[in-house]
Amino acid sequence: MKYIYSIITAFIICLMTFPSQTQAQCKQFSETEVMPQLGEYIISGRYNTLKLREGEEILIFKTLSKGIDYRILVRCVDSLANHLHFTIKDWEDNTIYDNEKNNYNYKWDYKSEKTQRIKINVFVPKSSEDSPLKEGCVTVITGIKPDM
Repeated sequence: MKYIYSIITAFIICLMTFPSQTQAQCKQFSETEVMPQLGEYIISGRYNTLKLREGEEILIFKTLSKGIDYRILVRCVDSLANHLHFTIKDWEDNTIYDNEKNNYNYKWDYKSEKTQRIKINVFVPKSSEDSPLKEGCVTVITGIKPDM
């Protein structure tokens, strides 16, 4: 009986540890691969990073302040997809930016003319219908340009 409790306890510990290892991998990807691409921009607080599968999408809400220059980066690990599709819309669902119309560019530089809330929708396309679905880290980081 004691043996069974030991196995159950070990199993529960493994289940609790695996998600944190996944998050650690995504955090490392964000900090080593994506953040350096901000260039002269500095990160504007928190960033979003999570594991997504092909065919999944996420929606992120951000507030942009008037007169600030922003850079928004949307990246995924190379094994997940050749490109991500993301759109940025205002609160009334008007499209401000669509990276599909810009050669799937992973970054968008924008000077906000007014304080506004935006919606960032990120979609991971399927590589093919026949292959098993891949999954990997996807990161969305917003940077602001410091005053010079």
